[in-house]
Amino acid sequence: MKTSTINHWEKKIQLAISLSHDDPYGERDLKAVAAMIGSSVDNFSHKFAQFYGMSYKHFTKRRRLEAGAGYLRHSDFNVAQISEMCGYTQSSFTKAFREMYDEAPLTFRNKLYLPNEINTLARTKIASNPHDDPHHLIFTPDRTEDVRLTDYTLYYNILPRNNDPVRSMVEYMSIYQQQLYAIKACLSLPGAMIITGTLDVVPVTDYSRMLMYVGIMVPELRAYDMAHLQIRLSFQEPFGLFTKQVPGGYYKKLPVPMSFAAAGLPMYEFINQSCRAGYFKMSGNHFFISLTGENDSEIFIPWQRR
Repeated sequence: MKTSTINHWEKKIQLAISLSHDDPYGERDLKAVAAMIGSSVDNFSHKFAQFYGMSYKHFTKRRRLEAGAGYLRHSDFNVAQISEMCGYTQSSFTKAFREMYDEAPLTFRNKLYLPNEINTLARTKIASNPHDDPHHLIFTPDRTEDVRLTDYTLYYNILPRNNDPVRSMVEYMSIYQQQLYAIKACLSLPGAMIITGTLDVVPVTDYSRMLMYVGIMVPELRAYDMAHLQIRLSFQEPFGLFTKQVPGGYYKKLPVPMSFAAAGLPMYEFINQSCRAGYFKMSGNHFFISLTGENDSEIFIPWQRR
């Protein structure tokens, strides 16, 4: 296969993946996604399996069940609520969950460590030179601020993975960051944030399959209507940006005096420990880091306000 053909299909497969991640209930079927990426169903099915190593149908099923597993881990939603949030009835969710994880949702919820968790944390530590905070002076619930965010649209790049997503993230981040800062400066977007995170669910998704992203998150407010239009017309195609809706809501905001790479591992450990201890529970699976400076970041954690 020619390099140009490989690049063409890699981009289409990434677009299909982005469409799936913006479809939490799994409402778009294979035919709809094929049409949205401009491909026949048969060709799309073949290419997706060839490039991604599994069928698109299996990918979307796995993604939704991993989302459910993340809710079981870090939220206090019950199984019926989680089933609905993932586009299942409770009985169909429980059946599919058993088939994938070989145990019931409630048994899974009570596990101390998940199968992929130790490997993910170990590989992340090797790849990112994390900040050491043994006395919890920085990563502590006392330093969090409760904030309420509006709805946003995220325009983002999927970072190269190379079977070591965090290492690749650290390696390639600055290239993509420069493009996004150029957009923010060009359009004068004071309320926008340059953020990074994963499209997947930590610690459920297998480390080698995790997709990391960096993007610009722009408020869905009338004052930003023209900015959204300009991004779509002038920057989205040249910069290869995908879109994702980020719902507003309550977040725990934690400013940290370190880079995103140093913050990543202690951030997850803080979230996991806080959820287990009951300091807070998450309302969604996708925490993210706002890139505010070379050695400054802000962590945003969606939380269930009681």
